[in-house]
Amino acid sequence: MLWKIYKSDPEVCHYILGTMHTSTKEAYTFAELAKKYISATSIYAGEMDLNQTIDVNLSPFFMLEKGVVFSSFFRPKQYQKYRKIVFKSFGYDLHSLENYTPFYISNFLVNLHLKKEHNEPLDHFLWNFARENGKATYGIESLKDQIKILENIPLNYQLKTFKDHLKNVSAMKKKIYQLNQMYEQCNLKALMESTKKSMGPIRKLMIYDRNESMSKSIVTLFDIQPSFIAVGAAHIPGKKGILSYLKKEGYKSKKIKL
Repeated sequence: MLWKIYKSDPEVCHYILGTMHTSTKEAYTFAELAKKYISATSIYAGEMDLNQTIDVNLSPFFMLEKGVVFSSFFRPKQYQKYRKIVFKSFGYDLHSLENYTPFYISNFLVNLHLKKEHNEPLDHFLWNFARENGKATYGIESLKDQIKILENIPLNYQLKTFKDHLKNVSAMKKKIYQLNQMYEQCNLKALMESTKKSMGPIRKLMIYDRNESMSKSIVTLFDIQPSFIAVGAAHIPGKKGILSYLKKEGYKSKKIKL
């Protein structure tokens, strides 16, 4: 999941790591390898500038408009059915999330299932390691960029995702497990294809458009000093992936093995 990036001289290089935004054992597969190469660079850049989030209350960006509640999107019996499924499957009362968007609730339920075997998500761990080691830290996307993306996810897609998750909870949990296994086994192509499929109609918004804008930000950082870039693994491969974009900009890539 780690690549050396360079133009003509392999010794004048940068690094890109594909990450998982979780604290599972599998997400940390390449953490020690990443630390080694972060130490060899001057700049560390994650998907988001975590410095921007320290003093910002992000909750309002995941909440429904004033006067709207989550249960209002369903018939009363249908909502009670979902409430029972959530409590049985996750041990959580759906009603306590009444003011949140379907997108937030779906991700919240996924995270309830994940085994948190480390104290913080990999992204935060690497960010903190870089800061503790005196690296300049940046975000490939700004907080404003990420909030705009969230605001543009259609409500009907958010509701469909929620319903699909609860239609077959066992299948949803199995898929999460498989994604973690794909990452641990460095099966990037399968991980990308699975992510693309799950995004469906918002694939362009969530993956392709972001790949292009993040790639431009990465090239800008490359022009400053040797950099270590950490982005979600699904953004890296494919014809519209970050590595492909960098190739068009004249960069070569070499995969680094564990």
